[in-house]
Amino acid sequence: HNYRLRETPNADAERKPMNHEYINTAERNYWELATERIQEAGAKVRPDSVRGVEVILTASPEAFKRDEQGRAADMRGTTWAEANVAFLQAKFGKENVVAMTLHQDELTPHFQAVVVPLTADCRLSAKDLFNPRTLRELQSEYAQAMKPFGLERGVEHSRAKHEVMRHVYGAQERSRDQVRELATPTPAERLSIEGPSGLDLVNLGKWRAEQEARLNAELARQLAAANERASKAASIAQDSAGAKDREKTLTRQLASVEGTKTKEIDSRKAFEGGFIRAAVQAAQGEALPAKVLEYGRQVRSSIQAETEKHVQQALKAPIRKAGDLTEQLKKLPGYTYQEDPATKQGQLRHTATGSRFELVELKPGGVSMKEAYEQAMQRTTQRDQAQSKGQSRGGGISM
Repeated sequence: HNYRLRETPNADAERKPMNHEYINTAERNYWELATERIQEAGAKVRPDSVRGVEVILTASPEAFKRDEQGRAADMRGTTWAEANVAFLQAKFGKENVVAMTLHQDELTPHFQAVVVPLTADCRLSAKDLFNPRTLRELQSEYAQAMKPFGLERGVEHSRAKHEVMRHVYGAQERSRDQVRELATPTPAERLSIEGPSGLDLVNLGKWRAEQEARLNAELARQLAAANERASKAASIAQDSAGAKDREKTLTRQLASVEGTKTKEIDSRKAFEGGFIRAAVQAAQGEALPAKVLEYGRQVRSSIQAETEKHVQQALKAPIRKAGDLTEQLKKLPGYTYQEDPATKQGQLRHTATGSRFELVELKPGGVSMKEAYEQAMQRTTQRDQAQSKGQSRGGGISM
């Protein structure tokens, strides 16, 4: 699901290229990633141990800027996206977050991450890290991290459930019909007393007591029925009031989305105007404004830092020869890989911004590309040797 390897009904196929994996750029199997991390930590694994926990990070739909068609803005490379990655890695440990995918082909941008539940003392315990108390704390801490982006925490202990507007209107209509039915006056049943028989005349006191008891029982029955109808009407009226409150909330949210949409359209028009002016200046051979050039340098610098992180992650895959690295770079989402025909040097181009980087100018993990490549080959060799030793201990050939 996370890498859209099978059909996802609620996803927009046209926006699939906007999905972005921030950590597991090689899109390796989650089980393998979790197993490797657990082995690195030296944690004991029980048969029923949880090896990976999926965490979703997002906000309400109206929190994201949208275009004229209501589609959310591209959040790749934004400070919001980087803050989400930084938050989860700081919370659970950088090495324990083995995958983190930004999905943008659904209504609301969101991250789906896989966390290996290792405690500070290297115990594998999902129960310690993910329980009702820690989940409430996690939501509060996440809200604090998202505060710079104008986001607030939802109501703690809330029992609210997602509802579609038409369901709210339907509930209100049903409530009105039910209250109308219950409020319709019910004709009172006529009570009658038969005259005493000849035998009753002998003991009128007993006859009178029996008649009073019968009348009181009937009155009590009718009163109980009336109280039950009144109670139902009051309950439905209360639910209806709640439905009205939910309607008001949804209406306010819709108004907020529309307001955000209007602001986004105005901002988009202003940006397009500036873009057109810059394009015309370039076509006329004029120098681009200093602000445009500075903005371009800032964007490229930011994308380079992001690219180096992705390359560093790609180097965690098994690398035995240069071709293995090339294959990993070709699979980087959001990038295209090519080689310069003249120099034979590899290049990565960021498809969203057009930023182009020679591999030799990248420094994944703060070291040169050559050194990072050699370290990756060394790690792979060590891993292969460890696996080979494990297999040889598991059994041999008798002669």
